[in-house]
Amino acid sequence: MKAISLAASERTLTKTNGSKKIRNSGRLPGVLYGEGDPQIIELESVQFEKAVKSTSAKNFLVELELDGTKSMVLVQDVQKHPITRHCLHVDFRRLTDDSVITAKVPLLATGTPEGVKVGGILQTLFHTITLQGKPADIPETVEADTTHLQVGEGILLEDLDLPEGVIAVGNPKSRAIAVAASRITAKAEEAEGGDAAAAAEGDAPAEGDAPAEEKKED
Repeated sequence: MKAISLAASERTLTKTNGSKKIRNSGRLPGVLYGEGDPQIIELESVQFEKAVKSTSAKNFLVELELDGTKSMVLVQDVQKHPITRHCLHVDFRRLTDDSVITAKVPLLATGTPEGVKVGGILQTLFHTITLQGKPADIPETVEADTTHLQVGEGILLEDLDLPEGVIAVGNPKSRAIAVAASRITAKAEEAEGGDAAAAAEGDAPAEGDAPAEEKKED
């Protein structure tokens, strides 16, 4: 996962009114925690909004410059306004070379499944997946090739192609992507099954009747 460069400064206004003043001035309040004491900080709202839009990952790496010192941090949580969706507050987590993080990234299905070509429906059951590993090893997105899937088949969490040292959090047998039969396909199969059963029933002799060859001999 590639780090995004941002600059921050220590925050002096800490209470609710202080946070409002910070936001009104075009700054975003935040907290930096992890090893050592938590630090209350602020950074440019516009720059952070650009960083959020530049990546599809919910948790992403930031090279944060604070008081002239750069360090690697993870965007752990972002509070957004329920209507405008503007960022209101951000939590950063300090990282070290040995840090193992948990991050949510998008899961993208690629290709057209064979099952879809015959009427099936592609279902992405997990639009985001949770990955665990070292920050530099975690990808921003995970792609899954679906071209080989037939109707009724799927891709499990354990089947996803992930970098070495990175694992998907959750039941490894959970289906992440599947190809399901559409209603039209299901009805067609049901109709074909019914026609076949009716044909077999029509070909069978009625109860109490002797086969045609036996009647001819009589």
